[in-house]
Amino acid sequence: MDTIAFWDIDRLFKKKLKAGAIDEARRLLYNMTVAYPQIDDNDLAGNKAIIHNALGLDKAVPNFNLAYFVPYAMQLADSDWKGERRNGRVIPSLGQRITNRLMSGIAERPDNYIKGVMPFFRKALQHNPSNKDNLRHLARLYVRVKLKAQAVNIYKQLLRNYNDSYLYAELAELMDEPQHKVALLCQAIARQNKEAFNMGNRLRLAELLQMPEPTRAAYEIRQSMAARQKAGQPIPANVERIARILNDFTPVSEAEQKLYYERMKPLADRIINS
Repeated sequence: MDTIAFWDIDRLFKKKLKAGAIDEARRLLYNMTVAYPQIDDNDLAGNKAIIHNALGLDKAVPNFNLAYFVPYAMQLADSDWKGERRNGRVIPSLGQRITNRLMSGIAERPDNYIKGVMPFFRKALQHNPSNKDNLRHLARLYVRVKLKAQAVNIYKQLLRNYNDSYLYAELAELMDEPQHKVALLCQAIARQNKEAFNMGNRLRLAELLQMPEPTRAAYEIRQSMAARQKAGQPIPANVERIARILNDFTPVSEAEQKLYYERMKPLADRIINS
């Protein structure tokens, strides 16, 4: 197969993916990988096309085997690791986009998966050692291998520079002291404007507060349930159980709970700066 035929397959792949013909798109991407060794790709444009198409399928196919394309990702040019600023926003580089997808959920991945993607992640760290996403991925890897202290230190470093809700929530998971968990979860909730992303944080906070401060716990679990109902999601059994336990307690008001988040902020700051 010549180079022209390779690019014909690429164009057809894009049409099929756009049309939602996923099985045909997968077959075409496979054909591209079969044809690739036979084409002239001195500028690595063909290699990049395969990676772009694999990312496209990864968005469309649950549990897509993106790790299969690590050998192609390893060949990315240095220019493919440079992000760009567009309309005031930083657009991640192609290298960073595939890194973020490969490292998604890394703490729960099996050993063989981690072994397969680690060479590429090391390359990502070499290109962008201070990148926020890469540092978070590294922290989750430390969690995976039970090096909790190293993970905690990375999260503290990140939170000295960023205020992302998920960073507070993930650091809270690693705390041993319940009050420290509470303080960090309060900040995670306060910094998240989309209630759909706060359901889990509110549940965890309700679990922590149900004994010492049940009226606050009642507020959190009801907010969690309301967000699930609004999103059309079923109420899990563990959420229903806590809601039943707290049913006899009158929840604090939204204003009172927001003041509580503020009162917990100095403790969260001390944790981060310790």
